[in-house]
Amino acid sequence: MKTAADAREALAGLLTASPLHTPGVLMDAQLAVTELVSNASRHAGGLTGFDAYLDACGTRLVIVVEDADPRRPVGEPLALRDPTAPGGRGWALVLALADTSVIAPLPNGGKRIQITFALRGADASEG
Repeated sequence: MKTAADAREALAGLLTASPLHTPGVLMDAQLAVTELVSNASRHAGGLTGFDAYLDACGTRLVIVVEDADPRRPVGEPLALRDPTAPGGRGWALVLALADTSVIAPLPNGGKRIQITFALRGADASEG
């Protein structure tokens, strides 16, 4: 995995094979992974790991991005509302899109960011 485009393609292949995927979840997950991979390259010393999979029940998409910088991403949710704010929207966008997010330090430096998305299925209400 080298680019955000590679990550988006991996998500599309994974989700289209699931009977519970919806186009909205795919679009949200692809936007979030684009931000994470781009931010790893731009601000965190580069992407050092990537994984995407469905949980054991097949009802949640799990995305894991690792980078070389131990610092936590920054970005305030209010940055999404202020078009004059200089940057800081990527992490806020990820937080707004994903159902859960966890940041953990890696033993040899850097960090792991894990986000999840619930797969709602075609018959479920997406509220």
